[in-house]
Amino acid sequence: MEDARKLSDFIDLDLLQNIQDNCSKAMGLAFITVDYKGIPITKYSGFTSHCMLGRQAKGFAEMCEQCDAHGGLHAAITGQPYIYRCHADLVDFAVPLIVNGSYMGAVLGGQVRLQEESERELEHILPQRPNWKRDKEWEEAYQKLEVVTYEKVEASVKLLRDIIVTFVERRTGKGADGVLREKEKQLSEERAARLDLEKQVQKQESNTARRRTELHYFFFVMNIISKLAYEEKAAKTEAVSYDFADMMRYAAGAEQKISTIGEELNYIGALLRIRKAWVRDKLAYTISVPEQYHQVSCPFMVLQPIVECALEGAETEAAEPRKLDFYAEEENGRLLFQILSNDTSRSVEEVTEELSGAAEEGYFHTGGVDRLLKQTLGGGYRLMVNRRRDGRAGAAVSFYLPLERNG
Repeated sequence: MEDARKLSDFIDLDLLQNIQDNCSKAMGLAFITVDYKGIPITKYSGFTSHCMLGRQAKGFAEMCEQCDAHGGLHAAITGQPYIYRCHADLVDFAVPLIVNGSYMGAVLGGQVRLQEESERELEHILPQRPNWKRDKEWEEAYQKLEVVTYEKVEASVKLLRDIIVTFVERRTGKGADGVLREKEKQLSEERAARLDLEKQVQKQESNTARRRTELHYFFFVMNIISKLAYEEKAAKTEAVSYDFADMMRYAAGAEQKISTIGEELNYIGALLRIRKAWVRDKLAYTISVPEQYHQVSCPFMVLQPIVECALEGAETEAAEPRKLDFYAEEENGRLLFQILSNDTSRSVEEVTEELSGAAEEGYFHTGGVDRLLKQTLGGGYRLMVNRRRDGRAGAAVSFYLPLERNG
């Protein structure tokens, strides 16, 4: 039962059952605890034979539950115990269970008859239906019911109310302590997480400082190599060392997220010159991007994975030299950047599979570029792989860039 579970969040039902059983033995009264609908959530305590017979009879049992619900509801409205007559003309009462200002149910008691001199004008919750008196066993059970004074019923109700109030306050107080402990635990976890984050930041700062020191010595050595190459008139070695130093300077800014087309092309130009120095005639490239677009913003390191993917296998390829062409033009208010390749070692479909992220083997994959474009520029920007429009073999890899970035 959902409501019983809700009540059990605040009150130990086993302990409530124990209190209910002991009160029944001490007071000579029957007890049952119900939820706000009048549905029992504890076992019967001291139930009389008369009422047990009634709760087993169809129609009669439903009226018992209605009396329980109405009695508990009346007690909830007034916030006080309520003494009344049930549909079988027995005296019952309800003590409300109010938790944190909400009515959760009631402890119901009674199942007794009043002495004639103690008769009171008590409210009948439901109309009486004496048909059950035709049953001999039922009528005999009624005659055996406890006959008490109204004063005893009233005193029992007051005592039970005090017990219930104390019980609920203590149990909900423990619940509040539990909430407080949970909040303290949460704060402790947040402090630990914050401390861990601070340690990570300190470690990152330390790593950054160490990386800067390493780069300082790296560039120092590269300058020596360049100088020696110049003195020995090794022009190609000198050019490669300068290009590699420029590449490392640019790559050292890995913390940045936004670069420009011009900076990206400078990096790619250095990379391609180094690769060409190694493979020589097996690589050719042209960069035909108007200078007016060099200041257009783009994600940092967006071109390298595409270029490395296009050059894969170029060193060992026995066929025609690998050829890359870089273009940029305005289209529909945005800049369309294209890289054309004559690579036939992989089909457009295979490159597209890499783009989807389904195939990410190897160090470079275009799937990462697609995510980079979307994360940096928004969902409207993505990497596109198509066949070349000029009819030549190979693929055209392209993406759009905003000509103006807001913010």
